[in-house]
Amino acid sequence: MKRMQLLAVVASVALAAMVGCIQTKSEVDVKPVDINLNITGRLELVITDARRQEEEITGAKPKRTVRPEDIGLPPGLAPKSAATGPSARLTHDGPASLLVLVADVYAADASSDRQAQLIQQMAARHPQIEALLDSQLVGENHTSVLVPRASLSASQQALVNAENADRAELYKSEAARKNTTVDQVALGYYLARLEHVNKGTWVERYNKATSSWEWFQWDR
Repeated sequence: MKRMQLLAVVASVALAAMVGCIQTKSEVDVKPVDINLNITGRLELVITDARRQEEEITGAKPKRTVRPEDIGLPPGLAPKSAATGPSARLTHDGPASLLVLVADVYAADASSDRQAQLIQQMAARHPQIEALLDSQLVGENHTSVLVPRASLSASQQALVNAENADRAELYKSEAARKNTTVDQVALGYYLARLEHVNKGTWVERYNKATSSWEWFQWDR
């Protein structure tokens, strides 16, 4: 009987050690993701991903590099949002954290699939959107949506509405993924999009003297 009790104790200790190892490994695997997101800088991370997606949408390399100061903003503009969000939960121990991790993985997969669909839809209509921009019928404003600059036909307005709806959904998804604000995401995409627009396109820049955004035609 004593031998069986001793074996049971040894087995319990071994099982506890195995569980401890599994939890420790989970922390080691997950923590770098959280750390990297926090130290990289939200806006720079958004711009990097936005540039890649813009290349997919336009099917072309950028014509130029655009920095915040090119549109009247301070150099190295930093995001204002705090580092909070689902990633903070990934380093907790215990079964609950494993369930959270699994749920986050499935949510990330679903989000990635939807983002890919949005990018495909925007790529499909890009030639028509570019034609509207080149004809100065619409412009790109600093919140990274299309704004009419002249009277549009019903079909043109429907095209603009569809594009803006896809953009808004993409920005909201990216904000959730990167634990930042929709405004920061939209600004990052705006900077990335300016790298592709043609000369003469209506866009906005910030006027520090008047503390307002003003329209101008892209000149480089």
